[in-house]
Amino acid sequence: MTYIIESARNTPIAHDVDVVVAGGGAAGFAAAVAAAREGASTVLVESFGTLGGCMSVGGWNAGGFSIKDLNYEKFRKTGWSGYLTYLATKQEVGDETLDQMRTCGLAGEWMTKIFDMDDDYGPRQNLADTANRIGYICGQMVHEAGVTMMLNTYAADVIQGEDRVVRGLIVENTSGRQAIRAKVVIDATANAAIAARSGAPLMDNNWEPSLNITFGYGNIDAEKWQKFVAQRPEVPAEFNEWIDNELLPQAGYTWFRVFAHINRLRPIADLVRQAQENDGYHAIGKISEEGRIALVFPWEGGKAPKNGMYWGRADIDGKIDTLSAEDMTMVEREARRYLMETGQFFRKYLPGFENCYLLYSSAYIGKRGGRAIEAERIITPEDMFAARRLDDVISLHDDSRYHTAHKPRGGQHDPDELNQPTDIPYRQLLPKRVENLLAAGVSAHRKPPNIRERTTVIVMGQAAGIAATIAARQDVFVRDIDVRHLQRRLQEEGVYLGPAEHVEALLKTPAKTSLSGPKNRSFPPIK
Repeated sequence: MTYIIESARNTPIAHDVDVVVAGGGAAGFAAAVAAAREGASTVLVESFGTLGGCMSVGGWNAGGFSIKDLNYEKFRKTGWSGYLTYLATKQEVGDETLDQMRTCGLAGEWMTKIFDMDDDYGPRQNLADTANRIGYICGQMVHEAGVTMMLNTYAADVIQGEDRVVRGLIVENTSGRQAIRAKVVIDATANAAIAARSGAPLMDNNWEPSLNITFGYGNIDAEKWQKFVAQRPEVPAEFNEWIDNELLPQAGYTWFRVFAHINRLRPIADLVRQAQENDGYHAIGKISEEGRIALVFPWEGGKAPKNGMYWGRADIDGKIDTLSAEDMTMVEREARRYLMETGQFFRKYLPGFENCYLLYSSAYIGKRGGRAIEAERIITPEDMFAARRLDDVISLHDDSRYHTAHKPRGGQHDPDELNQPTDIPYRQLLPKRVENLLAAGVSAHRKPPNIRERTTVIVMGQAAGIAATIAARQDVFVRDIDVRHLQRRLQEEGVYLGPAEHVEALLKTPAKTSLSGPKNRSFPPIK
């Protein structure tokens, strides 16, 4: 590779603040709101024109809301032990539960604001409706907290001297190149982009990243489709054999991800085979030599067309480098081609879809996992199964789906025991070998395990925002703050840190976890 040498330049300082947050997704918006509410002057930098990240711009709401993570004891006892879908209504949740949720930190407040919109706008109708409401609520909460937003702005670099102390960001937007000086920087970019530019050690990129694109097809005759489903005879066994012997092998090593999607098209396997033989349509599309894409095909139940529209997501898997602009350009292009070709298949072969069209596709490809910081303490699968208690806990997480899929082999395992929550430590937000930089959300942790549920991610953001404010106010490095102070503020804000007796005893004792070491003591104080 050849290079150019850039000349020195004078970059105007747009803001000089306590805290700057890069990334306005679930973790980033929460970090900005938390910092501003604590009294810190705060700037939030977001590359898109709205906040919410994959929940809004990405249209990726299928995971719904995990109420139990707000307070494991309270909501599990009341029966809210799982997820509410993205179409759950305020009436379904109930006023009593919503009132309890309002007191559960920023995550609970955010959730209830989404449900409260039902009063003025009615129940959410589809993924795009939910995405728009999420973007609106995140933006309103940030604005009301007094955060300065810089939308359509790219965080291009860090301000950093030879002392490895991060002192702000360089950003680019239509106003040009600008500097934001800050006492603390929070990386909520979803791929540790700021940490990478700071020289912090990183966890390698995940080469099986599990990508998604959200879609919606419109102008569907749902009644005609339902009649077709009801009257559909059982497809002859030869077509199931065709799926097993010919279609699934096309998925390559990604078959385990697309298997569920392909199973959903078994009732129309004869039509899929006809489309492949006559039109060259492939239900499992190719993204690259080893990348594959398959959407959730319509049938009955929750995946049926509704209100003349069919909404869902297409999953993309394979050896795709999500940090490569070339690879991701290919993914964007090929995923949208696949959605258009699938629309043609729908129109030609599915009753009720004759006049359908691709109404919506998300503005960018969402991904589960990727590059993350090498944190001072990294949560492991072993921690999840042990329900590890940690001295510097700032959040709890329970991913029952991970437990189910990855439970240890052999022996008997009580499901309740496996699904106990695990402490997420403050050290998970701290990158090594740089100062005054925090990471939140998926920038802070690379799967496995899946510490990416939106409830947990929002709490991580809230903790990062409060920690950043403490450091800025006391003029200390973020690793040198009093963790007990942070935990008290989180508890006061309604964040669940564990059973009351355990937390009360924890807060009465000095922090046992040492976050500072000889490698940090030579750093100069913050100016």
